Amino acid sequence: MFTPGPNIILLTISGVKFGVKDTYPHLFGVVIGTGFLAALSSLGVDTIILKAPILEPILKVISISWITYLALQLLIKDYSGNGESKSRPFKFFEAVLFQLINPKLWALTLSAAAGFRLEGSIFFKMSYYFILFASVNLMVGSFWLVFGSYVSKYLKKQIIWRCFMYLMAIFLMFTGYLILIQ
Repeated sequence: MFTPGPNIILLTISGVKFGVKDTYPHLFGVVIGTGFLAALSSLGVDTIILKAPILEPILKVISISWITYLALQLLIKDYSGNGESKSRPFKFFEAVLFQLINPKLWALTLSAAAGFRLEGSIFFKMSYYFILFASVNLMVGSFWLVFGSYVSKYLKKQIIWRCFMYLMAIFLMFTGYLILIQ
């Protein structure tokens, strides 16, 4: 969860562009969406995906398409830090919905649910996974959001800003590549 994936990259960029306060809805959308997906995974969603193998390539295509779109937006949009950009941080529900096509998160939550079986009621299992994944993501996402906000003061020059955005776009495209080869 701490390594660069779509959520980390997008929260970092949002911290750079909009600051911590304006990115709270995005952060909390990631936290709730991650917790929700972890709770869903604890119900045995991995079994459904294994029994319907067509779902995996469909999820991959949707994920890679969205990640590629985000990376291209980073490359083509010009933002010089002077407020001329019309972009905005993700809204809460956009961030929640993004988790449904976040391949890194699917892999992580399904692996955790499959490899770490809990005893107890369905409600207990869902609550446990929700709280675990949401709280870890709150800490990790907050770190990268604050980091982005902090480094924004070093990205005032257009050339440095462009280099940073290219690097973030490359990280996103690399994530898409890793999804493709798995």
